[in-house]
Order: sequence, then C-alpha cells, then structure tokens
Amino acid sequence: MERRDLLALAGVLTVAGASSSALAQQGEGELKAKLIHVFATSDGGSRVQVVEISNNAGNIPVTGMSARAYARNASRGEDWHQAPAKQFAINMMGDLEVEVSDGTRMPIGQGDLVYLEDITGVGHVTRVKSEVTNLFIQVDQSWDMLKWARG
Repeated sequence: MERRDLLALAGVLTVAGASSSALAQQGEGELKAKLIHVFATSDGGSRVQVVEISNNAGNIPVTGMSARAYARNASRGEDWHQAPAKQFAINMMGDLEVEVSDGTRMPIGQGDLVYLEDITGVGHVTRVKSEVTNLFIQVDQSWDMLKWARG
C-alpha cells in the first residue's frame, strides 16, 4: 500500500469515527454520511449546502494530498479566496467557519468533510476559530461530486 493510500485511509477513518455534524442519524439506527459543499454560482457568487452521501457511492479519483495546520485567528484565510482546485478538506482538529457570498456562515468542526468547488467567482472566507489541522485531498478536476454522492 502506498503512503498516499495510507493517508487517505487515516482520513476516512477519522471522519467515520468522529462525532461531528458530518454524520447524521437517519431513521432507526441508520447513519448517513454527509459533507459540506462549497461551490460557485453562475453569477460569480458562492453558496454552501449539505450533501448526503449514498452508501453506494463509489471510489474517488484522488490525484494528490496535503496537510496544513493553522493557528487560531490566522489571517491567511480571512480574505475572500477561491479554492485552488476541486478538493476535499477533512478537518482533523479544531474549529473553522466558512462564509459564502450570500452571507451564509457554516461552522466546520473536527471530523467534518468539506468539498470545495468554488474555483471561480468570489470564493469564500475561512475563519479559524481554534488551532486547526486539515487534510486536503485533490481530485480529478472533471470529477462530478454530486453524481458520485448520489451513488
């Protein structure tokens, strides 16, 4: 198994084991994975939505991975910025808040899975609320996350 595969597995296990808003109880004891989706709109704005992931979702075409740590009140993410590429972010530790152009603010806690797809337009603002460690997982840029999530 390659190093990147081990890192991906560690990230998935962290998300699966975390008690966060990324997992929500549905029905009688059935858990459904969810992710926070940040995306660009056709008018150049940005929005955020919560997407349920089907238990039939297949493999993800991972093209790269990186990890970053941010200090509390880090100024780096507080300006409007676009995602550098379509990518997942797994919040391994700490608390963030993302704001999109319609004024919506979404808290992101430990274990939350985020899919950043706002690579055009105004982007989003990231506010670091405590020390944060994120694992970023880049995907093939032609990949359709919503189609994947539906299974």
